[in-house]
Amino acid sequence: MMESGQHPRRLSGWLADARRRIIDVDDGLALLMRCQRKDVIGCDLLDLIHPDDRHGVRETLELIARDQIPLACTYRITDREGAALWVESHIGSTLAVGLRHYHATVDPEEQAIGEDTSAKLRAAAERILTKRRLRAQYFGEDMFGEPAFDLLLELFVRAHEGRDVHTTSAAVASGAPLTTALRQITALVDRGYIQRGADPVDRRRVLLQLTPTGMATMHGYLDAAERV
Repeated sequence: MMESGQHPRRLSGWLADARRRIIDVDDGLALLMRCQRKDVIGCDLLDLIHPDDRHGVRETLELIARDQIPLACTYRITDREGAALWVESHIGSTLAVGLRHYHATVDPEEQAIGEDTSAKLRAAAERILTKRRLRAQYFGEDMFGEPAFDLLLELFVRAHEGRDVHTTSAAVASGAPLTTALRQITALVDRGYIQRGADPVDRRRVLLQLTPTGMATMHGYLDAAERV
């Protein structure tokens, strides 16, 4: 993940066709990717996205095309050197003369910096997430799956980074199909581990966060796991 300040924080965007081929990007996005616009145009959109996030973005695009509603999505783009940068996109779809296009704004997310009193436990959660994603990479996503636990790990890490997590981006992070992830979110809400809240900036979006019970339980588990 790139350090905060490496890239200017400016809104940019991309335009893609129904096959996810990039039709156009603006200079801001090309700058983020350390390339020129001509190097990106014609590429598959998913090729610009971190491998761990491609499945979720693909499902988000399919959901947008099916329901004709714009969605917010958080994912990582990769630059020409392979470095990753977290961005948030508002993605929409239009249908004109029988041709579908996707359009999105791209907003680089600020990365949390400074001393974190729970850095050890956050690092433990990040290691678990990385190992689980490696397992899926080697054995296939359909062999194993615990989306509820992945959701808790993701929310724990993001909370200690001081970053908001929206429902769609949490679902992407779980690695499960979108409908499955949404069911798991509801189950975790019902059990009192996470809670939903309105985004004060964009009321169309829903934020997720661990409840005090969820945070205390994750602290207890990670601390115990580190001592095994």
